Amino acid sequence: MSGRQRVNELLSVASCGIPAERGASALAAVVDEIAWYDRSAFIAAACDSTIPGLVSRSRRTVECDVDGGGDHGRRRVSVTFAPEDDDVRRPWERDPSAPLLAPPRSVADRAGNKIDAVSIFRAAGVRTPPSTVLAAGATAVPDEVSTWMRDGAVVVQRAANNLIGRGTRLLRTRGEWAALTDWAGEPLKVSRYLPGLPVTVSGCVGRDATVVSGVSQQLVGIAELGAGWGTHCGNQLLDDADVSQEVLSQCRWACRAVGEHLRGWGFLGVFGIDAVLGRDDRVWVVEINPRFQTVVSLVHAAEVERGLLPLLGVHVLANTTPLTPLLATDDRGSPRLRSGQLVLHFTRSGRVGGLPQTGCYRMSASGVVLRVPDRALSRLAPDEALVWAHAAEGDRAEAGDEAVLVQFGHRVATVGHPPRLTSEARSWLAWLRFATHHPTPHPDPGRTGPGRTAARPHRDHDR
Repeated sequence: MSGRQRVNELLSVASCGIPAERGASALAAVVDEIAWYDRSAFIAAACDSTIPGLVSRSRRTVECDVDGGGDHGRRRVSVTFAPEDDDVRRPWERDPSAPLLAPPRSVADRAGNKIDAVSIFRAAGVRTPPSTVLAAGATAVPDEVSTWMRDGAVVVQRAANNLIGRGTRLLRTRGEWAALTDWAGEPLKVSRYLPGLPVTVSGCVGRDATVVSGVSQQLVGIAELGAGWGTHCGNQLLDDADVSQEVLSQCRWACRAVGEHLRGWGFLGVFGIDAVLGRDDRVWVVEINPRFQTVVSLVHAAEVERGLLPLLGVHVLANTTPLTPLLATDDRGSPRLRSGQLVLHFTRSGRVGGLPQTGCYRMSASGVVLRVPDRALSRLAPDEALVWAHAAEGDRAEAGDEAVLVQFGHRVATVGHPPRLTSEARSWLAWLRFATHHPTPHPDPGRTGPGRTAARPHRDHDR
């Protein structure tokens, strides 16, 4: 492919999707019930009743709330945020009549491996920062890494993907490198740090096509939210008023290229890529998330507004039927639903105290916050927010685990890196701090009473 052909292809890639009515009919033809499992219903709720047969169930319940023994005539499937998570109960396994729609574990593990992902990016033809791999036990700093550190910082990553930023560190000096002793027993990827705007592109791999949906700014490392460097703190949707159409097209092209490559491995379903928009307007892909991501809730709201089937429904169709006959290029312009979300993290380890109740809230001009009737994310008023508790009182949590997700119908930060929270977001954050009782140390934080062990919230992910 010539350079001019590649540029033309980049510019021609638009977001695409399945019209809602057409998608709903296709879903009704293949399934009667879709059981969505997560610690809260925030992703399913954003679909706003556009997916027929969708029911939201908790991954946290001690007793499985699925009746796997009855109603054998119904065609049922299960979908979950993170099928690879082995740290929690897996309720869908107790309902064999509703198979889990997810890529093979070996495929998802390979795609999510931060070291192996480099070979995927190269095979897919997408740009990725310069990197090298250090063997387990290596202590010397390679010459090329020393050169990068003379010019700036480097990013060191473990292969494991689902560590809410705990598997990624920024090193600025050789002294910081010398302190990197706790990872000495495993291979590490070292990449040149490229400053720029962190973004996420959401997509879905089908049997015959890759759907490319929303582009969002990823908010990371906001200390006010109890997060460390590289920790996911929220997202907000981007459009051509924020970055150029050419840059958006580069993002979408990269997502499609990675998706097309993953299909060759047998991957089907929702995924996302994390990238950095460099100061030269080039897109550098840094990571694959081979599953649902937190930002999908915002993408769902935008898709509902644009008359498209939400990605959760596309995921089901991708696993059950060809997508090409259903697809339509989204030529209705960029989304103007500028929704955003923030994640508050626990600052201490121990047993969780009280959390704000899940639901819709309104903040008055004087800063008073009251519960109001629940409504969809796409229908929030400017002074309203949706609060989702991601833990429960009595749970055992570690510093850095996610406590509460809060969604808004507007931006929560500046478009830039590092982001600056808006005054409205800071007001909500002040209330959240007041309403959230962080864990208190306990001699045995796993105990909730004689003979009882607290439910451990499932491991937070690079969401």
